[in-house]
Amino acid sequence: MFRKLQNLMENHAETSEQHVDERLRTHYFKANKAEVMNVIKKILDEDTNFTELGFSEERGEATFEVRQPKNAFVVVSVVTVRHNHTAVDLNVSTESALPFNFGNNQRLITSIYEILKQRLPFLGTSMAENL
Repeated sequence: MFRKLQNLMENHAETSEQHVDERLRTHYFKANKAEVMNVIKKILDEDTNFTELGFSEERGEATFEVRQPKNAFVVVSVVTVRHNHTAVDLNVSTESALPFNFGNNQRLITSIYEILKQRLPFLGTSMAENL
């Protein structure tokens, strides 16, 4: 409980395999890295709220800024763990005069995951042990 409250107060949020918050666990999609990167590129091109800063399909990484509701810097990491099983992790940081952001980073992560789930076949979360 304390850890969840602490996560709401931080200016940084990232996903991981065994995150306390289930919504912030690594998401797996039934696609290869190129397909996932292609979808991410389309999302960045379509959404005027996102400004692409860097994109490397070879490294499986995209970086961009988000303007609303607060300025945020996002790093998306994409790794193919098995044929047509690709993991996506997100790292979000905000700059603020206040030392907390009331969960905006977590909401941004979940909204990006929801967009990906609409465009790619979703397999599940925290699947590293099963692969």
